[in-house]
Amino acid sequence: MNLAEEVKTKAAAYRAGQITDAEFSAFMDDAEARAAQDATAQRARQWRNAGYAAAEGAVVGKQVTGRQVAPLGLDEESSRALYEAVVSRQSLQVKAFSSPDSLLPAQLVPNVLGPVHENRILDRLPVQAISAPSVEYIRHNSTTGAAAVVAEGGLKPELVLNTQQMTATAQKIAAHTATTYEAISDWDSWTGYVQAELFRQIIDVENAELLGGAGTTGHLTGLLHTSGILTHDHSADATGVTTLDAVEMSIAALRTGAALAEPDLLVLNPLTWSAMRREKDSQNRYLVAPDPTQGAASSLWGVEVLVTTVQAAGTGLLIDSSKFGRVLLREGLSLRTGSANDDFTHNLVRFVGEERLALAVERPAALLSITGLPTS
Repeated sequence: MNLAEEVKTKAAAYRAGQITDAEFSAFMDDAEARAAQDATAQRARQWRNAGYAAAEGAVVGKQVTGRQVAPLGLDEESSRALYEAVVSRQSLQVKAFSSPDSLLPAQLVPNVLGPVHENRILDRLPVQAISAPSVEYIRHNSTTGAAAVVAEGGLKPELVLNTQQMTATAQKIAAHTATTYEAISDWDSWTGYVQAELFRQIIDVENAELLGGAGTTGHLTGLLHTSGILTHDHSADATGVTTLDAVEMSIAALRTGAALAEPDLLVLNPLTWSAMRREKDSQNRYLVAPDPTQGAASSLWGVEVLVTTVQAAGTGLLIDSSKFGRVLLREGLSLRTGSANDDFTHNLVRFVGEERLALAVERPAALLSITGLPTS
């Protein structure tokens, strides 16, 4: 029986379960060695017939293993593949190990990492919805004359109320942006992010208008630019007066002013608030929080501190939110969506965000601007 017949016989026995995997593998190893030996001998005979010395003379006629002649480390699966190739008289190709790891796409974080925005100042102020584009109200600025004790039959003093008609006109803050229909269809998170970022950009402008609007056409008259608010210049204070003293003096000025205001909010730039918290006494102890490890200070003289970069460094604003007035909201933040004209033909979906609001400062004396504070 030649080698090919032996392989067929053993393969049939292996399929029938008559021999184990180990026995079949051992047989195939021996078959490989015998096949290699026969091939070497045949090549040697051919070379001798051609007049050349046998290159494999060192192994011709010797009992060696296949791994010595042609080193192969075949597992059971490869051995079976080799057998199938021998039986079908076809060549055997073994693919080298290849990992698909480098072909895999990177994991996409579901949320967009966008810019960070300041908190909304409107959340800290009183708001009233209105149904008209503007609101008129009467402000009582001062009183001429004063009440007095009057004797029987005496002339009573006259009081003259000095009033002023005020008009608060709602201003529009708006923006729009577009994204492709494909992006909306393929990535839900992107759609939500675009809408939220549109609102945040509008709120950034809203913050700036409420605090420092110039009052020119198309702009609100911000709290800091409202005529009649109280002021305190810390740079004009006497030597030895700290910034903490300046804030307390300003609180007292509000309480004794025309509005008898008691502030509940102090708006500061982060740099100014940092400088104030770092003030120390002659023994190098912090004034705001003697032990900073016991928690960060978030209030001053019982007044909550609101930190925002919208406020200019070096300036603070004390607010009595119960007396100064209110924000008049004609149209809250709204979102509209559409595709028209070029947007439709370019597969774009456009988002429009807008709001309309006015600022009615009914009692300017309930506000106080502190200047001359540190900027770093």
